[in-house]
Amino acid sequence: MTPTPTATLETPTPEPTPESTPTPEDTATPDVPTPTETVEVDTPYNGEVLIVTAEQRGATLEVTAMIPGVSEDDGTCTLRIDGVGAATITSTAGNGVTYCGLMSAAVASDSAATGFDVQYESSSTRARSADSSVESSQ
Repeated sequence: MTPTPTATLETPTPEPTPESTPTPEDTATPDVPTPTETVEVDTPYNGEVLIVTAEQRGATLEVTAMIPGVSEDDGTCTLRIDGVGAATITSTAGNGVTYCGLMSAAVASDSAATGFDVQYESSSTRARSADSSVESSQ
């Protein structure tokens, strides 16, 4: 007897399908804000304020100043007494110089010497005087 071939029916094995990977949009939580970096713009220090006059009369300190090499209106001049802003005025442009007119502030009349400085700031310039002091003239 001769062997008869028998046919076997095989069911095809299904090929694996790739699993879908979630996209960032699928996993993002809509209620959680995304952190953003805050960049502070700081006008660079690019000048020096020169004290022109400084006089303490009793309980009042009077100071004038200028910023050489810069000529601009509408900057802010601030007289700071011992680190505290005491008087602020608007600058005036001159020929190659910016003027900080008379700034006047109350001080302790019984102090032997009053420490102060002047700061200047505009959209393009930031400057500061050296720390100074003045004695009462009375």
